[in-house]
Amino acid sequence: MNLRNIVIGIIVLAVLVVGFLAFSGGSNPLSLKPTPTAIAALSDLENLVTASGTLVPAKRANLGFKIPGQVVQVSVQAGDAVKRGDVLARLDAAELDAAVAQAKSAVALAQANLDQLKAGASREDIAAAEANLNTARAQLAKVRAGASAEDIAIAKAGLDRAASALKDAQTEYDKVKDDPAIGMYPQSAALQAATEQYRIAEARYAQVLKGASAEDVRIAEAAVAAAQATLDRVKAPARPEEIAAAHARSDQAQGALRQAQAALAAATLAAPFDGTIAAVNVREGETVTPGIPVIMLGDLTYLRLETDDLSETNIARVKLGQVVNVTYEALPGKTFKGKVTQIAPISSQKQGGTNYTVYVEFDLLDSALRWGMTGHIEIDAKQ
Repeated sequence: MNLRNIVIGIIVLAVLVVGFLAFSGGSNPLSLKPTPTAIAALSDLENLVTASGTLVPAKRANLGFKIPGQVVQVSVQAGDAVKRGDVLARLDAAELDAAVAQAKSAVALAQANLDQLKAGASREDIAAAEANLNTARAQLAKVRAGASAEDIAIAKAGLDRAASALKDAQTEYDKVKDDPAIGMYPQSAALQAATEQYRIAEARYAQVLKGASAEDVRIAEAAVAAAQATLDRVKAPARPEEIAAAHARSDQAQGALRQAQAALAAATLAAPFDGTIAAVNVREGETVTPGIPVIMLGDLTYLRLETDDLSETNIARVKLGQVVNVTYEALPGKTFKGKVTQIAPISSQKQGGTNYTVYVEFDLLDSALRWGMTGHIEIDAKQ
C-alpha cells in the first residue's frame, strides 16, 4: 500500500469518527452539518499521485569486455574520477599483437604485388627471361643437330676409362676369388662398382652415336615454348583482370588488418564518457567473459530520480512537465522541486505488480544526496 492510500484511509476514518461523535451527542441527528474541511482534504488527496524511486545518474553504464581473456591490469578503483578514453582495465594481448603484426605484413605484401603489376616488369626481370629463352633454344639446337665429333670422342674416352677400371678390378678380384670368404673382400665390391660404371659409360656412348630421340626433341621444344611464354608474360602489361584480382587481395588484407586491430582494441576497457567509478568487480589475474559487466561508471554531475512503484492505476494521471515534490529519507524535513521529463512507454514488473518508470529531473540538488538513495515523490494530478 502506498502513502496516498494510507493517508486517505486515515482521513476517511477521521471523518467517520467525527460523524459518529456528532450523531451520538446531539438531540436531532438530522441537524448534523457536513465538515467541509475534511471533504476538501480528501479531495486533495484523491488528486495526489505518490511513488518512490531511486536517485541515479542520467548517464551511467555497466562496462564489460567484448572478448574473453585474462586481466593483466586494473587501473581504477571505486570513487576514482575518469575522463572519456581513460584506460580502466586491460587483458593479456600478446596473441592479438602478433595477429596485428602478421596482418600488417600481409597488407604490405599484397600492396607490393599490386604495385609491381601496375609498374610492369623491371629490366632485370626481362633480361633473366631472355637468358632462359636463349639457353632453351641452344639446348634444342644441340639436340636436333645430334652429337658432334667432340661429344663422340668424350663419350668414347669415358667408355675406355671404364673398361680399363673394370679390367684392373677383375685382375685384383681373380687373386682372391678362390677364397670362401670372397664376398667379404674389398676386391669383390670394387669389381661390382667397376662393372656398373662400365655399363653406364657403354650406354652413354651408344646414345651419343645414335643421337637424340624424338622424345628428347619434344622435351627440348617444350622447354623453348615455356621460356618464350614466360618472356612474353614478363614483357606484356598486366591485364585488367589481374590488377582487379590484386586489388581484391589488397582489400582483403586490409580488412583482415582492421579486424585484428579491432580485436586488439577490444582488449582494453576504456571510459566511454567522463564520470566516477562506482564499482570494480574484477581483479588482475582473473579471466573475464564477454558481455559480463566488470566496472560501473556514472556521471555524478547530473542525477535524476527513476520511480520503481508507480502503478498502472496512477500512470494515466502523470504528464510530462508536471512539478514534483520529492523528499529523501537521507534528508528528512527537506523537500526538493523536480519535473517529470520522461515517462516509460512500457510497463515493468516490479514489486509484485505492473508499474511504470517515470523520470524526474531537478534544477538543484543537495550535495549530500548520493547515487542509489531513495526518494518519495508527490504529484498534484490537477496540474
